[in-house]
Amino acid sequence: MIDPRNPDYQNTPAASGRAVFGYRPASIPARPEVSVITPYYNVGPLFHETARCLLNQSLQDWEWIIVNDGSADPEAIETLDRYRNMDLRIRVIDLPENRGTSAAKNEAYARVRSDLIFQLDSDDLIEPTMLEKMAWFLRTNPEFGMVHSYTIGFGNEEYLWRRGFHGGTAILKENPIVPLVLMRKSVFEDVGGYQEDNREGLEDWEFWIAAADKGHWGATIPEFLSWYRRKAAHCNRWPNWDGGDRQTAFHQYLRKKYTNAFGGRFPKVQAKWQVPFEDALIEPAICNPLARDNPRILMVLPWLRMGGADKWNLDLVRQLRSRGWDVSIVTTLRSEQTWLSEFARHTPDIFVMDRFVRDPDVPAFLRHMIESRRPCVVMVSNSSFGYDIIPFLRSVCSEPAYVDLSHIEEETWHNGGHPRCGVGMQDQLDLNIVISEHLKQWMVARGADPSRIEVSYCNVDHEYWTRNPEVRTDVRCELGIGTDESVILFAGRLCAQKQPNVLAKTLLRVAQSGKQFTAIIAGDGPDSPWLRSFVDEHKLASQVKLLGEVSSDRVRDLMSAADIYFLPSSWEGIALSFYEAMSMELAVVGAIVGGQLELVTPDCGILLPKADEDTEITAYADAIGSLMAEPARIKALGRTARDRIKTQFTLDQMGDRMIELFDEAGRFARDEPRQRLSPGLARELATQAVEFFRLNRVADELWMQRDQATKERAKLSTELQRLRRAAESAPRSPQAALSEMAEIESSRAWRAVLGLKRTPVYRVIGHMRYGPDWNHTDPNEHPEARLARIKNSNAYRCIARIKSTRSYRFYASMKHSSPPR
Repeated sequence: MIDPRNPDYQNTPAASGRAVFGYRPASIPARPEVSVITPYYNVGPLFHETARCLLNQSLQDWEWIIVNDGSADPEAIETLDRYRNMDLRIRVIDLPENRGTSAAKNEAYARVRSDLIFQLDSDDLIEPTMLEKMAWFLRTNPEFGMVHSYTIGFGNEEYLWRRGFHGGTAILKENPIVPLVLMRKSVFEDVGGYQEDNREGLEDWEFWIAAADKGHWGATIPEFLSWYRRKAAHCNRWPNWDGGDRQTAFHQYLRKKYTNAFGGRFPKVQAKWQVPFEDALIEPAICNPLARDNPRILMVLPWLRMGGADKWNLDLVRQLRSRGWDVSIVTTLRSEQTWLSEFARHTPDIFVMDRFVRDPDVPAFLRHMIESRRPCVVMVSNSSFGYDIIPFLRSVCSEPAYVDLSHIEEETWHNGGHPRCGVGMQDQLDLNIVISEHLKQWMVARGADPSRIEVSYCNVDHEYWTRNPEVRTDVRCELGIGTDESVILFAGRLCAQKQPNVLAKTLLRVAQSGKQFTAIIAGDGPDSPWLRSFVDEHKLASQVKLLGEVSSDRVRDLMSAADIYFLPSSWEGIALSFYEAMSMELAVVGAIVGGQLELVTPDCGILLPKADEDTEITAYADAIGSLMAEPARIKALGRTARDRIKTQFTLDQMGDRMIELFDEAGRFARDEPRQRLSPGLARELATQAVEFFRLNRVADELWMQRDQATKERAKLSTELQRLRRAAESAPRSPQAALSEMAEIESSRAWRAVLGLKRTPVYRVIGHMRYGPDWNHTDPNEHPEARLARIKNSNAYRCIARIKSTRSYRFYASMKHSSPPR
């Protein structure tokens, strides 16, 4: 799968280096889930790539109808002949003569046996999970008649294309939709098929507009699933697509013919809105039984993005794949999924559910994944919804072993975080797996059965995480760092857990002590803007380099260049980056939290107890300063750290341990199975889980809106204060001052003050306290100066304070029907 941030257009779905799953149908039903149609005309060897993509689809319940549109080229005929008897699901239809793409498609549509038809051109490519995701979408979104995805242009032109059905009326100006579309047969029949008299291109554009004219429209899955091959001269092959007069004339023809679409009656199709307590979908929307040749695992994860837990998930996938396991992954939370392409290097069977599955349909989709793949193990990690749905899944799919993997307790989130869910759901799990003895004891203290909890440390690939002197030199040169200069590295998410405030203030304290160093901060997160502002405000840019989120390979290079790894976390399980840093021979500095003492011993690094912020900053600054003063000690700590990793915490040891624990979970599932819920209760819990998930999402969105509103109010308040100060400092006209002064002096409160000052008693007091001139005023005093003197007087301030009280405002509102100004 392509990485949109760094696209590799050579790594197509047909590339030899792509990860494979071994998809194979368990049986061939009489009626396929999807019919695939392909017009074929003198294609040649490129067709093998297209065929390989279809044969390797995760959805194996398909039929493929290839219409040979009178091919005359011997190589093309020979290529096609290889598929005539290859697979019972493939049918080749031979037309006696070349009749054009539209006629070939219409011929294929007339032969299909499914009500869902996918159009696959003979030289285009599709990602392995494309058909399954699209078929699920149309089965569960009946309001849409068609669906496609984001597209990758490759070949003569290379680009990422994010346009499509979601652009709506944009199609009335130009065609943003490639032909790689799954549609309902009913849409094709209502439109009347393709216009066979058009053999000069843009027949797809006309079909989409004709569908809109009939009231049908489609949706776009926001994922790059289709690869559209670009040739050197499309306009030579398709005259209507010349970008000039022919295309303009074709556009005018469409406007005249399809008056509904162009006349303001373009269909406005929207996905069904989720309602509170909407019944969860229980039965899978599609059927796709796959044969199983290898052990399999289904991993239920929140997302695929940079983080220690996600890196561990990636390491586990690599370990399982190297041992012959097939791995399927589903994600439950909305995210940019920045590491999706990293996981796709090792398994193609990845499903970001929010991109094509409605929340109420998630229980059925997870059931579909289990019934389709038949995994040995279902593993939930860091997914609250994953925990909530386990009772339902166990009720309908009892064959797999169900386990969870917990990294860290979080006392300030959900009263303990995901390990609390593991404790609460233990009676529905065959085994709890944790990454530290500390976390196991935490769960036992919460009431968990210790006999069903096992420890597997995260560990690290010590061969991959090996210091490279040449890389060290290159990176330091790239970043402008001296050969002998001390380098402090932080790599992680910039969020409250990692305490970027302590990180930044510690670096400032070290800099203020006169130490020469460079700090490299690799990571992104919600606190990134604050950190950048702090660095700028304290003029640390020359010593602190903010790189943003970087790849795992880049982190390794940065560790080669560093000497000290600093991670002042507020809470952790055992930071995976500590394993990596120790393997890279860095001296680690961090906090005594979670199970970190189980990894970092005094001869490997420095761990300090949690304390208040200022105490932590002082302690961390002292520890880092002492290390920088003893370069030999840094090296000694690093060597010992690497030796500890190599002997006790290798990735292969973790892989062996996880296989052992999966086997143990399987024995528990077989010999001491957990209780299965009744179908009715399981269905209700699934609905409750979906509703809780919806409310959590709404709460998160409202919290973000509140946070944004708070920030906006703070900005507005700051701006108002600035404007007020500017107004107060700006010169005022004497007339304005006289007008305001007259308003004050005419008020009853001020007249009462003046009356009090005229009494004999007050005159004596004023004379004794302020002297004989206590009540003297200069008749030539400037109005602005007189107004300022009045406002600064004790009497005026006393009146203002009284009028600001709640009691006075209530009195004034009752008397004057509105609060006083």
